[in-house]
Amino acid sequence: MLRILKFTLGLALLVLLTTSNTIHAQQSEIAKVDFSTIKVDKLTDAQVKQFINRAKSTGMTMQQLESQAISRGMPYSEVLKLRERIASIDLENDNTKEQRSTDSRKTDFEFDTKFFDEEEEKDTLDKIQFFGYDLFQKKNLSFEPSLNIPTPQNYQLSAGDELLIEVWGASQSSFQLKISPEGQIIIPELGPVRVSGLTIEKASNLIINRLSTIYSGLKGSNPNTFAQISLGNLRSIKVTITGDVFMPGTYTLPSLATVFNALYIAGGPNIKGSFREIKVMRNASEIANIDLYEFLLNGKTSLNIRLNDEDVIFVGPTQNRVTFTGEVHRPAIYETKNSETLADLIGFAGGFSPNAYSKNLVVNRKTDSQRKLLNVEKDLFSSFLISNGDSIQVGEVLKRYENRVTIQGAVFREGEYALSEGLTVSELVKRAEGIREDAFTNRVAIYRLGNNLEMSVVDINLHRILNGEDKDIALQREDLVIISSQLDLKQEQTVSIDGEVQKPDTYPYAHNISLGELIRSAGGFNEAASLARINVARRIQNPTALKSDDKITEIFSFALDKNLSISDQGSSFILQPFDMVFVRTSPGYKEQTLATAEGELMFPGSYPIVSKNERISDLVVRAGGLTDQAYLAGATLLRKIEKAQKEQLEKIDKLESDNLTFNIKVEEENKETHQAIGINLQQILNSPKGENDLILREGDILRIPLKLQTVRLNGELLNPVTTRFIKNTSLRSYISQAGGFTDNARKSKVFIIYANGSVDRTRNFVFFKVYPKVEPGAEIIVPKKPERDGISLQETLAISSSLSSIALVTISIINQLSK
Repeated sequence: MLRILKFTLGLALLVLLTTSNTIHAQQSEIAKVDFSTIKVDKLTDAQVKQFINRAKSTGMTMQQLESQAISRGMPYSEVLKLRERIASIDLENDNTKEQRSTDSRKTDFEFDTKFFDEEEEKDTLDKIQFFGYDLFQKKNLSFEPSLNIPTPQNYQLSAGDELLIEVWGASQSSFQLKISPEGQIIIPELGPVRVSGLTIEKASNLIINRLSTIYSGLKGSNPNTFAQISLGNLRSIKVTITGDVFMPGTYTLPSLATVFNALYIAGGPNIKGSFREIKVMRNASEIANIDLYEFLLNGKTSLNIRLNDEDVIFVGPTQNRVTFTGEVHRPAIYETKNSETLADLIGFAGGFSPNAYSKNLVVNRKTDSQRKLLNVEKDLFSSFLISNGDSIQVGEVLKRYENRVTIQGAVFREGEYALSEGLTVSELVKRAEGIREDAFTNRVAIYRLGNNLEMSVVDINLHRILNGEDKDIALQREDLVIISSQLDLKQEQTVSIDGEVQKPDTYPYAHNISLGELIRSAGGFNEAASLARINVARRIQNPTALKSDDKITEIFSFALDKNLSISDQGSSFILQPFDMVFVRTSPGYKEQTLATAEGELMFPGSYPIVSKNERISDLVVRAGGLTDQAYLAGATLLRKIEKAQKEQLEKIDKLESDNLTFNIKVEEENKETHQAIGINLQQILNSPKGENDLILREGDILRIPLKLQTVRLNGELLNPVTTRFIKNTSLRSYISQAGGFTDNARKSKVFIIYANGSVDRTRNFVFFKVYPKVEPGAEIIVPKKPERDGISLQETLAISSSLSSIALVTISIINQLSK
């Protein structure tokens, strides 16, 4: 056991060291990449994927990868191309994943190539919930500078910028000139022009003025030559980002980059960094102090200034942090300035939610040695200064009303109403637009809450109050007035009709409803209905009785007119609640029934059954008799299975299946609706009307096959086959033709299904087996031996363990006795 433990610990340590070495090796590979020489357009998708996978394996996010690439010399234009390539590969991966099964799972060697989000840091932020912290962590918010906008007129040129000079009109020329380190461009035929330090607007005026010396058409009040100067490729600038940011360092950015662009590249302020005071230093002087809350809360970007070469962005630590949670629109931890008040904090959080209790707030404040609570009333919110570490939880308003009363039941407008001073029950009824016609006003209940919140009931006679006979009742807060409906105080009343009507059902009782109207509501009589006797069963009601009576139901019988004439006494019989009407089937009504003759008959088909005593022999005669090819021994009668009989047969079939592990199959079209009955058609035709000549029933099918010449063998045989019938051949001979029995064959239970559906089985006589006779069209069935439950592996191990324990105890006893 100790060796196994040592081996496991050693293996775990080896895996840990191997993983650590692999990550360090991959990080070293990333660090060795010369980003300044990479051309994204020349990279294949496989190379981009490999690059992504290496970065992913070292724990780098997309943002960190871009930052490292820029800091190591990759032009920003190439960074944008790299981002587009990665996005396209991600989209391709997403489409591939959508085609996979929703139940499929990633293997240990697969992972998503999307790594824009910093998962571990994001989990931490979700718990802390610093306001604005995820601004620079969202993959859909990059703050990347737009390079497709018109050149700002106040853009200051410097070495590295490229100018495009276009001349058109009477003269045409085009120049693409880069500003030299000395701050000059050299225009052909003109020489150097110093533009460094000038805005694009002033540089354009200067260049056009110099061009007019060689293009005279640019001058005068009616020029015929025109010129335009614009920026081509932008220069790169280096910006240093320091302080409490995720990735401080010096970054190479396009000259149009702003403070937000630089902060995004550096990952934004970290957990300790300030969002309220971000300083931009230029030439050792502070030129801007940016408050990101102005952008987060108001969308203002006026302080998002454009950066210059060698600018420094400094993010200092936060000074004050306040936790503001509960019923506000944006619960979070906020950074506040020393001069900001509780009202400012409420504005940061977007105000109170609709359920907020805002009358006063409790501030949980940290002192030098412990904590204390401060109650701040609503009128002091704008003057109460926030301190570092304050925590404020905004609660909900109480779920109770100070002036509510409720009325329910038989009024036209039930609901909640405001309790005014002196409001009475009758006035509340008027506000609810009065009582309904079905209102039960003799007893109305007022449910009232006491001072100890216990419920009590006040019963009043609303009828007498509304008539001025009783004194009106003054209502109290949270009173509930319930006026019942007379209909609610009665049992739901119905009448029912059953039997030979179109829609037998239970119907709502209506006052003065007649027997004829109920039959009409039920769709009228069926063709099978008997009009000679319609029964109405009525329950006996005696609510004042003091003892039971033997009679429990009263019966009324009527002979009705088929047209349900109103003048007919039975049709006009008035029903009472809960009456039950029964329409019987006429004894003289019979529907046509059919029997079918199939197979080798002169005129096979369906025939109506004329009388109750019509038999199989009669059906054969009506079908024109047998053909010369009819096989009488194989004739079968298929009879419809009634529902109860079908359920019983299904149980029997299940038992046979469990015992013999073999199901007897019949024709597919009849196995669910008909049952085969073995008949001897030869005897039936020889003795018509005899005991073998069965009486036909509706749906019977007499099936007479062709003369059969085969025998089918099925079940536990080495080679189940269908073979030719040979007269006087024994069952054992047929078994031999099928290769003999299998090891699982139950030889003593072999049986035969004959062509007419009858079955015969193997019998034992003394020490011998007597097999049934084989006839044409028969099927020989060899069932399987019943399976016996073996001992499972777990049971075997348990028994072995028990025996071992017993053996050890026995040896111990023997050793003790030997001493």
